[in-house]
Amino acid sequence: MKMNQGIKAINFGPIAPALAAVKAELQAQQLPVPLYAADYKRALGTTGKMWRAAMTILFAKLAQAEPTVLSKQVISGAAAIEILHLATLIHDDVLDEAPIRRHQPTLQMHHGNHAAIYLGDELLARYFRLVTEIAPDIAFAQYHARVMQRILTGELQQAADAYSLTADVSDYIATVRGKTGALFGLAACTGEWLATGTAPTNQYATIFGENMGIAFQILDDIDDFRLRQDSGKPKLSDLSSGVYTLPLRIGMQGYPTLTSLLRNQAPVRDILAFLQGHPDIQNETVRVAESFLATAQEALTALPDQPARRPLVQITEYLATTLQSAHI
Repeated sequence: MKMNQGIKAINFGPIAPALAAVKAELQAQQLPVPLYAADYKRALGTTGKMWRAAMTILFAKLAQAEPTVLSKQVISGAAAIEILHLATLIHDDVLDEAPIRRHQPTLQMHHGNHAAIYLGDELLARYFRLVTEIAPDIAFAQYHARVMQRILTGELQQAADAYSLTADVSDYIATVRGKTGALFGLAACTGEWLATGTAPTNQYATIFGENMGIAFQILDDIDDFRLRQDSGKPKLSDLSSGVYTLPLRIGMQGYPTLTSLLRNQAPVRDILAFLQGHPDIQNETVRVAESFLATAQEALTALPDQPARRPLVQITEYLATTLQSAHI
């Protein structure tokens, strides 16, 4: 999902030095296989918006007594989250046969599926190694392992539901909560845990991260149908691979004609035209996203009113405004 230039940007300026430190740690990673080393480093250097790393840093600042000082563990934790995210993207690109990601050729386009899968696996191993190196206790590593299982279960459920005409909105939400929401929740909770050295005593970080992540994913799903919106990756890739996202799940609940189009594998242009001709489907999709965003915003009100909270508020404001302007 690309930043809409007409919408006020999120101000990560106060944590810019910390984000720069995260980027430096990512760039310091080395792969001892010369054939893939340059593309490996390029992938780590193409970081996108870094919302997940920013959430780790911001929740660390909110949790610690002295918010101006961040430990090396927090920076490494944010880097680990970005590495985990990149690993999932590489695997997604192989499954989706995606030629580009973030306006760059994907790894499998250069080296084939087998090498790309191993590169993604190597990143997963690197992520787990970083987690064990910075873990303040065994519970922290166990927590990361549990969330990783949730993420993979979400991915497996999405694969299991491919081309399904019976999976409904609740199935979609359960999948996205594991696939996307869990990673954002992990990012937020990791910052708080590393800042205090102990497990969080409340669930506000996780609640914010998971619900914001679900809203983020729904917006990304809408963007997949917006052919004129440049998102840095191929359009309609989910539909082409049988991944029926929220607009289609909502549409199938109310319109047997859409179900028939999908059952008969109608041309993509016909399905897109159907969605464009039924704005109530998009309106309901946006309403569902807004409900999760409202839960995330409510969690923020329970957090200390410190400068680190402001960018988190801005993230929710950005998503809310972008949802209102997103038209298939």
